[in-house]
Amino acid sequence: MSLHAQVITAVPTPFTPDERLDRDGLETLLRAIRDRGADAVFAAGTTGEFTALDDDERLDVIAAALEVFGPEGTYAHVGAAASLQAERLARRAVEAGAARLAAITPFFLPAPEEAVLRYYERLVAAAGDAEVFAYLFQARTTTPMPPETLGRLAEVGVRGAKISGEDDAAVAAYLAAAPRDFVVISGNDVSFGELVRSGGAGIVSGVSSVFPEPFTALRDALRSGDAEAARAAQAGVERAVSAVKAGSIAHLKAGLEVRGLPAGPARVSCAPVTAEDLRVLRETAEALG
Repeated sequence: MSLHAQVITAVPTPFTPDERLDRDGLETLLRAIRDRGADAVFAAGTTGEFTALDDDERLDVIAAALEVFGPEGTYAHVGAAASLQAERLARRAVEAGAARLAAITPFFLPAPEEAVLRYYERLVAAAGDAEVFAYLFQARTTTPMPPETLGRLAEVGVRGAKISGEDDAAVAAYLAAAPRDFVVISGNDVSFGELVRSGGAGIVSGVSSVFPEPFTALRDALRSGDAEAARAAQAGVERAVSAVKAGSIAHLKAGLEVRGLPAGPARVSCAPVTAEDLRVLRETAEALG
């Protein structure tokens, strides 16, 4: 699979009204994401409420993604606060067929660089032949990993990194520091075009779970070099990002329901969706769909 200008959809995890994992709804959602043009999915990540899933539920989400997208189209998120838990998740994900693992840095306590590198070294060993991608999100984890650490991550066998919570200038610094063949992807939906033009491989986008149309249009324009089509698609991306409040889980789930897809309630605590928010979501769905 080409890693150029990929749309990697971060999948929200559907729940039943009583907050149980909705396995049937998850399969329906994954198939809809595939059929609407995503290149790959990021399963059981931040948008998927991994912090509110137990390990068996995380593996169920990953297994469902593998069933629909296959090993090359699934980034199975196995990151945890502790290396031991992440190793166990990594082994089980690989046993289920995963070939690409993603792992957020240790979180809650700000881990020092050497500890983070040992964490990824252990994950690479646990992953066997599967690729490991670091997930760097200091705003959520409190763990800093500045651009110059990408080389050290590569030395311990990490294949690439997802950068979240950083502005374009910071992402550009990561791209400049990345070793040759080290894959950089970003979680900043609105900067998809800028990322690819600067040498990044693709976007991990929760917004594209609800509104894939502008993202796939922008991807196709970037791949073909059609600057006019890219400008038009960018406007749609910005409208979509605004409608879901930059990827609020509650707003993503409300947007999925507006589009007739399974979502259910959020387990995590988050801002409520107002009647005005729903009006904007419906108008955006009509305009972009």
